[in-house]
Amino acid sequence: MALQPPLTKLDINFADAGFYSGFNKIVALVSKVIIAAIVLWAVVDPEAAGAVLGDMKSWSFANLNYYYTWAVAFFVIVCLVIAIYPQWGKTKLGTADGKPEFSNFSWFSMMFGAGIGIGMLGYATGEPMWHWGDNPDIRMSAEVVRTAFTSANITLAEGADLWQEYASQVQSGAIAPIDGLAIPKTESALNSVYRYSFLHWGLGAWACYALVGISLAFFAYSRNLPLTIRSTLAPIFGRSLEGTLGHVVDITAVVATILGIAQTIGLGLTSFSSGLYNITGAEWLIVDGEPSTASLLVALAVVMVCSTVSALSGVGKGIKWLSNLNMVLSFGLLGFFMIFGATMFAMELLGKGLFSYIINLPALTFTVYPADGPGSPGEWQGWWSIFYWAWWIAFAPFVGIFLARISRNRTIREFVLGAIAAPSLMCFLWFTLLGGTAIDLELNGVADGRIFAQSLTAQLYEVINIMLSTGMATVMSVLIVILLLTYLVTSADSAVLVVNTINAGGESGSAGKPHIIIWGLILTAVIAALLLAGGLGAIQAAMIIGAVPFSFMMILMGIALIKALIRDGMRANQ
Repeated sequence: MALQPPLTKLDINFADAGFYSGFNKIVALVSKVIIAAIVLWAVVDPEAAGAVLGDMKSWSFANLNYYYTWAVAFFVIVCLVIAIYPQWGKTKLGTADGKPEFSNFSWFSMMFGAGIGIGMLGYATGEPMWHWGDNPDIRMSAEVVRTAFTSANITLAEGADLWQEYASQVQSGAIAPIDGLAIPKTESALNSVYRYSFLHWGLGAWACYALVGISLAFFAYSRNLPLTIRSTLAPIFGRSLEGTLGHVVDITAVVATILGIAQTIGLGLTSFSSGLYNITGAEWLIVDGEPSTASLLVALAVVMVCSTVSALSGVGKGIKWLSNLNMVLSFGLLGFFMIFGATMFAMELLGKGLFSYIINLPALTFTVYPADGPGSPGEWQGWWSIFYWAWWIAFAPFVGIFLARISRNRTIREFVLGAIAAPSLMCFLWFTLLGGTAIDLELNGVADGRIFAQSLTAQLYEVINIMLSTGMATVMSVLIVILLLTYLVTSADSAVLVVNTINAGGESGSAGKPHIIIWGLILTAVIAALLLAGGLGAIQAAMIIGAVPFSFMMILMGIALIKALIRDGMRANQ
């Protein structure tokens, strides 16, 4: 029995005239109502909003650990399978004789800048430093030491440092040295540092983006369906996506996009404010070691004005130029650390970290630690890994549509290599060069604890301060702030264009200047309101909430994509 031809048309209702001409009014208006409700709630009662969001974030970390871990594992498996399977990997996301719109350099620059560039400046130095002092291996080693203390009838005084006491007891001969311990801030913990850093910024992160991007590009360019999220579920739900179900899918994607980009920009703003403080020393920028709300709001205004102007120019002009600029500046920063940083030490960490990551990838991908309270590996996993999985999922509709938009006429295998393998290796290089230099400075006693004393987003600037003279450190900080600004603007203006694309059922040309400006203002209002309600923590909580419903859709996307590829093969055989 011959298979029916695939669905190649979805009739989505669009307004014929008026302000929303070319847009689906239900998707556009309901999305704005939901987001407006979040903003009003945060502005009218910021304390209550902050408390509720914090409670929901804690509940998510404690109860959704299995779900998020295995969902991301599923996304990785789907992307690898469709790239490796010969017939599927050769599938072209477009026409047989079509050529890619962008050069490989511009394509990779836009992917990296929109997908994860801000995180590189915010976390490449700080996260390895944090994992050097605290990770699951260190926490499990601490439990081994406590067990040894109990067996030797040694009581740890309240408030005493476990590792100092361990060293004292070993020196006194009360207990024998324990092999294989990961002791924080020592060479014994280095082996585990990059295993976890690479876990968070490697295949799992980029598979979330690539799954959405490949699905959108396949159904839009190979099936001629609209370039919008609902099209990715066509093999499962068919023409029912033309109505209410399709509207719900696209609305969920819009809300997740706004909340996901809010988290990313919020992180970037903290790094931006830290950089301005390092340059100017203005005390109002930093309060109690963290960027002040006032400094974040000022930085937000600057970023959103620049991003709106860029978005008005379109993908082929402002976004492309900015992406190329920030890639050039990124290579310049990497070059500085390769020349003046702890390069040999960093390359050693890169090699060992890659080996450890690959060998332990199955265990890292599927292991879920029980949430056993403070000090447990499960607590660490919730506040690090589960947070990251929620972040990447919430960010996926934005990055996925953007990747699909710039990836027409590339094969699935090329997409996977360009959107998963290459960016992962770039992230690993960033983390080892910047983070490895910071670790080397602390390990050799040059930093004398100064890097550890800084907040996570300020540690890069402290590394610069230690490495260079005051004047040169200021110049380098200015360049880093400019680079960060280009990443922030690229991410924000891309998100505005993507939201308008979803509202227009995949027609990016429908987004006139008023709609770009309005969504730019909406995004600004969301970030500002959440900052007032509870700072970056409130933004993180809102993002995690928005990620849950969209994660369900991503699982269905993976199933729908594999179903479509299997049926295409069956049709070809017939």
